[in-house]
Amino acid sequence: MLNVGKYRGRNLSGFRTFNTAKYFAEITSPQDAVEAFGFACEKKLQAFVLGGGSNVFFKNTRIKSFILRNKLPKEIKYLGGDRFEISSSVSMIELLKYMYAQSRECCYYLASAPCQVGGAIAMNAGSGIAENRTISDYIESVSFVEGVRGIFSKRKPELGFSYRNDVFITSAVFKFPKTEFAENPISARLEWAKKNQDLTAPNCGSLCNLYDARIMSFTRSMFRCMPAGISKKKLNWAYNNAKNPIALRMCLATLTMLHRIFGKKIKYEIKIIE
Repeated sequence: MLNVGKYRGRNLSGFRTFNTAKYFAEITSPQDAVEAFGFACEKKLQAFVLGGGSNVFFKNTRIKSFILRNKLPKEIKYLGGDRFEISSSVSMIELLKYMYAQSRECCYYLASAPCQVGGAIAMNAGSGIAENRTISDYIESVSFVEGVRGIFSKRKPELGFSYRNDVFITSAVFKFPKTEFAENPISARLEWAKKNQDLTAPNCGSLCNLYDARIMSFTRSMFRCMPAGISKKKLNWAYNNAKNPIALRMCLATLTMLHRIFGKKIKYEIKIIE
């Protein structure tokens, strides 16, 4: 039975801000998700599915949305051949370590992403434009709860979740072929991350996938003495050292405003939630 309660703490987002939520539930079964969406509909609440919190910013201390935290049992089930069914709550690093031990291909370029499998599927996480590889390269099908309609499964050509708030991904079937490694791809990616990402402060990875570099640089200068702002090491990277989300919210609002003033486009990779 679904248990809806309150939340207080700093563990909802990789930005580590302190937040409270009047409506919060841990989803331990697909039926929990169905009931949660029904509760949200009844109370006229915006539901938000939360996995590892690696790509979300809660802009206010008091969260208005109904938070559905993914606490499904973690399971990696071998289906035979190259096929595996993975529950959405499995962390990316757990999946990669398992597949490396099995000498399987996998999305090792996500080793530095502290996300769950479900979140990676929802945003179709990948290696970036240069390498142009994404987790969907390995997906065969995805099972999910869609609002109060129930539990469904779709094959890859039918998918298009893109962070829909009424979808709770429960598991996915992947194809990970056998392979051989010249080096440990997990270690290699983590070494790459040390050189190319800024991991010195709480963060949620890349901030935008479309932005004006001059505006981003100017905003970084504006907020250089603030507890939250744009990384000195990586331009497209927000960090936060504050307990309160106000400083980071001001930074993002400034970025949005300046892009609008100068007629430039900006598109955030992180999900900004009320």
